[in-house]
Formats: sequence, C-alpha cells, structure tokens
Amino acid sequence: MVQDNPNKVSTVQGKSVQNVRISSNSHQCNFIAIFVHQDGQVMVVDHSNCQTNLLDKQYQVVSHCSLQSYPYDLCQITSSEVAVTVDDQVNTHEIQLITVNKRKLVLGKKLQLQQRCTGIAFQQEELYITADTALYKYTASGKQVSKMYEDT
Repeated sequence: MVQDNPNKVSTVQGKSVQNVRISSNSHQCNFIAIFVHQDGQVMVVDHSNCQTNLLDKQYQVVSHCSLQSYPYDLCQITSSEVAVTVDDQVNTHEIQLITVNKRKLVLGKKLQLQQRCTGIAFQQEELYITADTALYKYTASGKQVSKMYEDT
C-alpha cells in the first residue's frame, strides 16, 4: 500500500484468522518475517520450527522448506529468489537462498558469514545485513564489502 499523505490515518477494514500450521511442526509457529510477492503468494519465516512456508492467495500452505537453524528475516533478491538470514547465535551465520518455482520452495546456495546475521535487505545488487548492533554491506555473492556502522 502506497500512501501519498504520510499524515493520513489508515483504518483496518477487517481481519481473518488462517491456520498455516503444518503436520510436521513440533512447536507453535512463530512467524517473525513476511514477504508478499507481486503475484500474491506470501512467504513467511517460522523461527520456532526453523522453516519457511509459502502460502497461496487463499493463505494455504503450498510449500515449505526446513532450514539448518533459526531463520530471522527475508528479502527478495530476484523475481523468483529470496534470501533468508539463518543464525543459531553460536556457529551458524548464513544467508540461505531459496527459489520459488511453480509454487514450490527450492533451497539454493548458502552464503557463509563470519558474524551473526538477523536482518537483511537487498538494494542495487548489494546485501545489507544487521547483526546485533552492527550493519554490514555484502555483495550479492556473499563477499563482505564493509562494516557500515556499529553501536559500541
């Protein structure tokens, strides 16, 4: 939704409750990130169950994929690819690339990082990664360009 006037008040017209739990979930779902594709499909990050789910326009789970550790955030890289931050706070610090192909999630390559990774954004072929109190810039291939900021 794009608003021309940032001071305009928006009101909720309604809400609905959808069950997106899948049978293999061992924990209550904890969705901490969401992405809505231009075709209406929705991808959510389920932190508690270490997975991502793809929902159709009726919010039914049509695909899911398990991740090595806890996912935190996601962003679109191309029209068919997203990047998900995966981090266990100890050893695993990576970006998992996932392709959406005909309503299926397909795991792609992993970009290994040296520090924690929780937030992610993609702009002009560069990844921006947050890690606790720091902000890093990476190339799309996973090479660190710079530490842009750290609050010490």
